[in-house]
Amino acid sequence: MQRLFYLLILSAGLSSCTPKAAVFGTETGRFGASFDHYAINVDDVDESVAFYQKVLALEEIYDGTEKDNIRWLSLGNGMSLHVIESDRSEIRLQKGVHLSISVKEFDRFVEHLRSINLQFFSWQGVPMQSNGRPDGAEQVYFKDLDGYWIEVNDARKLFGATE
Repeated sequence: MQRLFYLLILSAGLSSCTPKAAVFGTETGRFGASFDHYAINVDDVDESVAFYQKVLALEEIYDGTEKDNIRWLSLGNGMSLHVIESDRSEIRLQKGVHLSISVKEFDRFVEHLRSINLQFFSWQGVPMQSNGRPDGAEQVYFKDLDGYWIEVNDARKLFGATE
């Protein structure tokens, strides 16, 4: 029966729908934990969503809260970025606390950052340069409109992830 269900989904052109067990990736620990979402508080939800769509080409998805001050963006595999317009006065931002996204085409992404004139840095703080990590991944860091740090790397290559 389950096989028939998946066949129906595929034949309906909904191949992006995946079984719940695969949606959140690998479970870990005694309670079967897996990453779900990362939430940030921003000054202007519309401007922030536009930034993330321009820089990272993130797709907007259904916002389960259905509140005007919250929008959700897909991070892939059922994970999401929740962008929430609310008070940021108590937030302390530093590079060590960051959202990290791995891309398949790192060099192409870095060229995209250059083409939209978005300043980025190596971990060491060198402007407009990437750096290699000891594990062989390349990475860059930049800030969003509200000062949140974002790392983009090609670490997925270390695990043979090509999809």
